[in-house]
Amino acid sequence: MVEELYKDYHLLLVSIAYRMLGSLADAEDIVQDVFADVEPRMLAHIVNRKAYLCRSVTNRCINYLKSARKRREVYVGTWLPEPLVTLAEGDPMDTIVKQESISYALLVTLEQLNPVERAVFILRETLHYTYKEIAEVLERTEGSCRKVYSRAKAKLPAPGELPLAALPARTEQEEKFVKLFLHAVSSGHFEECLSMLTREAVLYTDGGGKVRCALRPILGTQRIQALWSGIAPRGYFEGRMLPVYVNGRRGFVLLRAGRPVMAVSMQWDPEQDRIRKLFIVSNPDKLQRIPLL
Repeated sequence: MVEELYKDYHLLLVSIAYRMLGSLADAEDIVQDVFADVEPRMLAHIVNRKAYLCRSVTNRCINYLKSARKRREVYVGTWLPEPLVTLAEGDPMDTIVKQESISYALLVTLEQLNPVERAVFILRETLHYTYKEIAEVLERTEGSCRKVYSRAKAKLPAPGELPLAALPARTEQEEKFVKLFLHAVSSGHFEECLSMLTREAVLYTDGGGKVRCALRPILGTQRIQALWSGIAPRGYFEGRMLPVYVNGRRGFVLLRAGRPVMAVSMQWDPEQDRIRKLFIVSNPDKLQRIPLL
């Protein structure tokens, strides 16, 4: 019976946990712990098993985030979520993010919310739960969930600026930027590549104190160009650049000796049709689950 529940709800539960935590490794651990605590005899007394499992995972994630926030306060540099990298569109692992429509940029944005606000927002906005279903998962009233959702929305950017993956894909522009970036890395000339960024673009890097990178966001294309032009000759981008999908959208990873050492993704500005934010993750702990060729 437990095996059947695992088969039916594993992907859904990992989806929830990954959106809550920004870490696929931690999400898998929490889901495994939930199923390990499920006893067949107790299932006979549970009417809505899906809601029970979702509630168990969500509550564990909320508790985890409360302690994780303290750790992230002393994190070296900018903390970014673990990217979910797939080698091709339609990869089975990509179901975790693409099926429920969430972007990497949204995961970054959700760091502004407290754990309960994040849970309500994720269940409502990305998993399309009703307030009744959310109330059942969080064991709150519908009115309370509505208030939490409104509070969460007030903390986030306006709807038109919120980086939901449901926005139309910019396949041609994404492909063009990837090609220009790959060319820039090999040539050392980033001007054409950076022309696809807004003037106010921001570069976020996460090395976790284990890999040298910028400790604070880099603001503006001029500063980004100065940084890249300075570090490229020193071998920062040395290796094999591989176009991939990062959380269902085009990006790329850098491989050295067959191992991923960097994952790059971006957020597009819906009005200017240019890149507003770039995210580079080089913390090796967050690259361990990237599939290798």
